Amino acid sequence: MRHALALALLLASGAAHAQAIKSEPPVRHFTPDELSRIAMPDLAFAEAPADIATYDKYFFFHRENTSFDEAYADIKECDALASGIRYYGGGYDVDIGQYGLGGAIGEALGNILADAIWGSAERRKIRRANLRNCMFYKEYQRYGMSEQRWKAFNFEEGNGRKKDDEREVALLQQAKVAAGPKPQYKVLEP
Repeated sequence: MRHALALALLLASGAAHAQAIKSEPPVRHFTPDELSRIAMPDLAFAEAPADIATYDKYFFFHRENTSFDEAYADIKECDALASGIRYYGGGYDVDIGQYGLGGAIGEALGNILADAIWGSAERRKIRRANLRNCMFYKEYQRYGMSEQRWKAFNFEEGNGRKKDDEREVALLQQAKVAAGPKPQYKVLEP
């Protein structure tokens, strides 16, 4: 009984210090002048089999009857969620074993190098999946596009984060596409 009371007090004191969930940030409202300065990316391309094979990597979003302000808020939120989730392929188990400390250091460096090579691709893959899920949840449709057109207004992150000014330009253009005219391409699965 005494342990149950102590546990209840501990839980109650933890609840008192828990952070409240903050409300969503206010939607930024863009002026017509600001909107006119955001370049609309060229989405036109002749679809080729090689493009179709890469639609899991190269895509954009659109939702009908969505204002630019809403699209920007949604893309900004989904980008933050997708970028903030880190992929850790497990810790590095270092066994000093028969090779001693030098072998352990070599193994740790080898693991770091392997993560730099293959981990970056895996983190990009997970970021794309998280972005797709978030935008699907917000009822955006996804459309495939060529790699060349995609690179004009998107970015990839693997081992590091894009500079804030470059990221902002890309997110503004993505919002312009998401709220713009309905694409004439086939809607992809989420």
